[in-house]
Amino acid sequence: MNKLLLAVAMSVLAVSATAGDSAEIQIVNGQPTLDLYISGKVSGRLGWSAFGLVNEGWGQAYAGPTFAPTSWSEVGFSVGVESGGKRFAESLWLGKGRVSVLAIHEHGYTGSWHKVTADVAMAKGLSVGYHDQAFLGRGPRVQLTRGKVSVWSALLLKDGHTNTVVALLVKS
Repeated sequence: MNKLLLAVAMSVLAVSATAGDSAEIQIVNGQPTLDLYISGKVSGRLGWSAFGLVNEGWGQAYAGPTFAPTSWSEVGFSVGVESGGKRFAESLWLGKGRVSVLAIHEHGYTGSWHKVTADVAMAKGLSVGYHDQAFLGRGPRVQLTRGKVSVWSALLLKDGHTNTVVALLVKS
């Protein structure tokens, strides 16, 4: 199953190089994860998105429709697979001016997961905010961007333990 998910993730990477959005390598407490996200427009406010993730022992891939009721909001619903079974996801993005919020909820074979990020652009190339992620905790995040490349980090507190996330994000 992991080979299938890796193949899907690599396909998503190949498509993202020509069609869209981002590839991200995250290091969570020293363990690497590769995330790939692409999206596109179908017509008017209707679009699509696809996401894939692989790490040493697990993987997932899902895709589905998105709808943008306003210029500053978008909702998405996705269906896919994960190591061992089916996976579903819902997302909400809000962004206006210097502020943006992204909330993702996933559920499926291995259970429920969520991530919420809220960022404020403080200056050109610098944003700060809040990060809440299942199993890792919540805390501050900072992101530095130059052109299509961003580096971000979050220090998350969960049950008295600090978890560190460092990521390199490349947009096409």
